[in-house]
Amino acid sequence: FATVSAALRAELVVKAEEQKSVFGDVQLGVDVLADQLLWDVCRSEPLIKTGSSEEAPDVREMHAGGRFCLCWDPLDGSAIVDNNWAVGTIIGIWPAATGVIGATGRDQVASMVANYGPRTTAFATLDDGVYEFTLGVGGADGWLCSRERVRISPQSRIFSPANLRTARHELPGYGAARLLALRAPPVELSSL
Repeated sequence: FATVSAALRAELVVKAEEQKSVFGDVQLGVDVLADQLLWDVCRSEPLIKTGSSEEAPDVREMHAGGRFCLCWDPLDGSAIVDNNWAVGTIIGIWPAATGVIGATGRDQVASMVANYGPRTTAFATLDDGVYEFTLGVGGADGWLCSRERVRISPQSRIFSPANLRTARHELPGYGAARLLALRAPPVELSSL
C-alpha cells in the first residue's frame, strides 16, 4: 500500500497505454501500477494459491500449495483521483478450499481496504476484529496501529459524492429523493 500511496503523490494522472480495462473503463497509469504491485505480491508469496483483479478478472494460479485466494480492485475510485479525492485498494481473501468463484463475502477469511487521501490508512481484519493502520505517522517510516477493533455504528450513513453523481446518471429511475437520502449532509438539488 505504501508504494501505491507514493505513486499517487508522485505520478501525473495520465491514461495508461492500453487505456481501457476489460470492462471498458478508462485506465490510468496508477491503476496499472497498483495492479502490477499486487500481482508481484501474489507471485512472490507462496501462501497465495490464486489471484484475480478487477483489471484482469481471470483467476490465475500462483502457487499450487497456497492456502489463500485473493481478489482485488487495485485502485477503486481512480476516475476521481485527478480531483484529489481519496481513492483506495480493496482486497478480499478466501481460503483455497473455497476459492473465489461462487464464494460469498461470508466465506472470506480476511479483507483489507487501503485509503489514499490526505493520509494513507489501511483497515485489516484480524482474529479479533478490524484494525486501522496509518502510514508515516509523525514523519516516521512504516505503519502504526491507529485504531483497534473498529466498528461502524448501526446508525451510520455512508456517503460518497462521486457515487451520487454516478447513480444520478446511471440510475435515472431511482429518484432524486432516494438518492439524496443516501447522503449524510443536506444539499440543494441545484448543486447536483
